[in-house]
Amino acid sequence: MIARNAVLIAVALLVAAPAMAQSRRAGTWEVYLGPVFTDGKDYSFDGGSSARTDTGVGFNLGFARNLDARLQLGMDFAWGEQDYRATVAPGPGNTLGASQINGTIETGTVRFFGSYHFSPREFTPFVTGGLGWTYVDTNIPAGLPENICWYYPWWGSYCASYVPTHSTTKFSYNLGAGLRYDFGKGLVRFLVNSQWADFGGSYGSANAIQYRIDIGTKF
Repeated sequence: MIARNAVLIAVALLVAAPAMAQSRRAGTWEVYLGPVFTDGKDYSFDGGSSARTDTGVGFNLGFARNLDARLQLGMDFAWGEQDYRATVAPGPGNTLGASQINGTIETGTVRFFGSYHFSPREFTPFVTGGLGWTYVDTNIPAGLPENICWYYPWWGSYCASYVPTHSTTKFSYNLGAGLRYDFGKGLVRFLVNSQWADFGGSYGSANAIQYRIDIGTKF
């Protein structure tokens, strides 16, 4: 709700804003970072199992090339996590009832994207779309604990216990829209983004709505 209100406020500011000077982003590179908030969502699966995710938090780091004042190409590296509560349905012949589990899903995304700014001025709306891969770790154990050892360059041998978990890497894509403001070499933008991951099989694709605030610099 807070993020949606922020969108309405930003749109109102865009309508009310006076004409601004031409931006200096044409022909520049930029790097930016900022928080990512992911909406909670209900999921249903084959066999009667279901899950509910809470609002997630994460972090995005990216860089881009402004080909001109309107067109931009770049790359994002995003990380996030969401707590979830799931109802696990019993399989055929299982005399036990449904069970409840709690956990945290961790995701990591590498994305190549393109953005189009509707105005060459400092304050402008824009749309964006991208393709990439998303790594998903459910943190659900996939086997017994294992002991692993490795050698640090200066500290020598080190051993620890590791529990393998169910994880996967899937093709993902996104579409989004937002507002951007350039001030000198700096930039700030607010973005609402919908990201899909293709899990295949009977489940197909799943999407998540994300809200981003990017702060960066041009050079």
